[in-house]
Amino acid sequence: MKRFLLSGISALFIISSAFSQSCNPDITITEPGVYPEQPDKAYADQLYEFVFQILAIKDTTVDFGGQQVTANIDSVKVNDVIGLPAGFEYACEPSSCTFDHTAVGCIKLFGKPTQSQAGIYSIKIATTAYASLGLLQVPTPDTADGYELTIEGDGSASIFKTENFEMSVYPNPSSLGFYTLHSSAKITNLSIKDLQGQSVSYIQTRENGLTNLDLSSNPRGVYFLYIYTENKVSTIKVIY
Repeated sequence: MKRFLLSGISALFIISSAFSQSCNPDITITEPGVYPEQPDKAYADQLYEFVFQILAIKDTTVDFGGQQVTANIDSVKVNDVIGLPAGFEYACEPSSCTFDHTAVGCIKLFGKPTQSQAGIYSIKIATTAYASLGLLQVPTPDTADGYELTIEGDGSASIFKTENFEMSVYPNPSSLGFYTLHSSAKITNLSIKDLQGQSVSYIQTRENGLTNLDLSSNPRGVYFLYIYTENKVSTIKVIY
């Protein structure tokens, strides 16, 4: 399901966790859209970031003089991200928060929520699209809403449960790329992959019955742990 801005101006959303005031546009994006439909959860006392990958389309239909006409989209400017919790900010690449169809840009939300901020926040993205009709430029304001940022009060670990055993990974998210994996079942194999399904390098050590994982040599982002126990494989998402 896609949520469009101005019936054709779109934002493509992915998750990242590089805690800084910049983001890296994903140049592999070619189709306008909004993915996923909702931001990832934030956890109290953990650094949080969510990256919006922005791709505007080339043209759209606008109402001009009572008639529907096709207009070229010169640019789309994000004016504000409304509804962010106190202490949260956003930053764009390019820094003007102005995007066009020729290149992918991005916006990053970032902050560190507190225990008292646990709850659900409605997020809206206020934009202005600049459409050209010949020599005439028509600014058209719009707001994309329906997004919710959930802050959980106690989320220092991701827990996976089955009928026979439990696994946990903590801290998650991790600002340094170091994780501790606990499993009540014996782990026979382990692999880690990125969002594209490619295996990534990591350092694995064992201490006091726990598995320590070091992903710090990889780019910040979302990764998936594939944990093999006897005849079963379990998957846990981690954020770095």
